[in-house]
Amino acid sequence: MLSRSFIHLPGIGAVTERELWSAGVNTWDDFLCAEDLPQRAQSRRDYLRTLVGRSRDRLAEMDAAYFASTLPNSEMWRLYPEFRDRAAFLDIETTGLSPELADITLVGVLDNTGYRAFVADENLDELRGVMEEYDLVVTFNGASFDLPFIEHKMGRMFSGIAHIDLMHPLRRLGERGGLKAIEQRLKVGRPSELTTLDGFDAVLMWRMWLNGDRGARDTLIRYNAEDVASLPRLAEITYTRLTQKTVSREIEIEPWDLPEIGLPFDLGVIERLGARKQNSRRRRSSD
Repeated sequence: MLSRSFIHLPGIGAVTERELWSAGVNTWDDFLCAEDLPQRAQSRRDYLRTLVGRSRDRLAEMDAAYFASTLPNSEMWRLYPEFRDRAAFLDIETTGLSPELADITLVGVLDNTGYRAFVADENLDELRGVMEEYDLVVTFNGASFDLPFIEHKMGRMFSGIAHIDLMHPLRRLGERGGLKAIEQRLKVGRPSELTTLDGFDAVLMWRMWLNGDRGARDTLIRYNAEDVASLPRLAEITYTRLTQKTVSREIEIEPWDLPEIGLPFDLGVIERLGARKQNSRRRRSSD
């Protein structure tokens, strides 16, 4: 889809891009060879050809930052197939929602070699160096939460990395709600024992770990790993459906064969958290 894109060119919007496709100008190579273009593009043909040639060169050089600076934020999903092998799928856990008042407890990063957890007071300071390995970061709601939270606490580290926040293209497809609700509707699953956990449980598990519960630490890491493990599948679904919506046909993308996440978790921790929720509900109903 990226090499079919013209919307990153100055003055080319969605309407002109569709006009180009309708005129048979489906790729950058087509554009460079075409003599007749839709009026808005024809009047600036030589200038746009220079930019299309540059785009082709930058893609050959796998320069994700170039496309991150030229594509509209709403169209970043087009980068996914070309750059997913150079992508970090990322999700954070914190002690609260405000970076001024809360702390990062864990950052989980998944790539095509597996999952890594960067844990506060252990190895969180290694995250900056690790992120330099990637050209693309993929999140869910990361533009509003994860990335600003990290940079507030640790300084800028994502300015040279393209970012796909899946929440926004999924909303274009009519998928509302949080990550776990969308997972359930799209049948992107996680072990049933972990489906009862939520963000507040992640806060509680951190507190339990600080109080000496090793099982809480393991379960928190596994909970985070499942969050990031769903992102590649959601990205594939998003890409497939948006290409269908955009160019009226699917552009196939091979499913990513990710390593299994075999990290341990403690059923006792999950049961205690569930009992806490039930007790809380009973107290509210009796008030």
